[in-house]
Amino acid sequence: MKNTIVSLALLLASLGGSTCASAGVIGFDDLPGEESTVVANGYAGFDWDNVGVIRADAYPGSGYEAGTVSFANTAYNRDGAPVAISKAGGFNFVGAWFTSAWMEQEISFEGWRNGQLLYSTGVSTVIDTMAPQWVQLGWNGIDTLVIYNSSPTPWAMDDFTVPEPATLGLFGAALAGLAAVRRRRPSRA
Repeated sequence: MKNTIVSLALLLASLGGSTCASAGVIGFDDLPGEESTVVANGYAGFDWDNVGVIRADAYPGSGYEAGTVSFANTAYNRDGAPVAISKAGGFNFVGAWFTSAWMEQEISFEGWRNGQLLYSTGVSTVIDTMAPQWVQLGWNGIDTLVIYNSSPTPWAMDDFTVPEPATLGLFGAALAGLAAVRRRRPSRA
């Protein structure tokens, strides 16, 4: 019984670590990072419309540099135009870090499912070139995320975050197992 509890605790700890470490965070750092690099459809299981990737050091002092949260690269909206990120079967979007590349601007978001608008931020979020801003939406069950901007200038996006259902399911199973073991343990009188 004691070995079971220790095993479940170790499993729980390892899952907790992997959930935090990978937690469905797409950092774009495994892509080349040349300014002409287009994020290809299928990358990380998503289709990327009008999304490029650039190295943080490509333009020192820019929002690209300030907006790179994880390692070396950041994604951006090519030509300053709107972006659509989609996944067949849908996904849950937690949020991402955003910074404007060259000048302060506003961005807004829409979440779609099967051609129907499910979510809209309505109010725009102001981003600047100085520091990344976390935009948390927590939208569930969308198949397309559309990002609009108020000016024809690019923005930078890093650590695009979506939960990993398999990891979350394992984490939940470990918790349920631990609870079951605790219930079965005989009480001491």
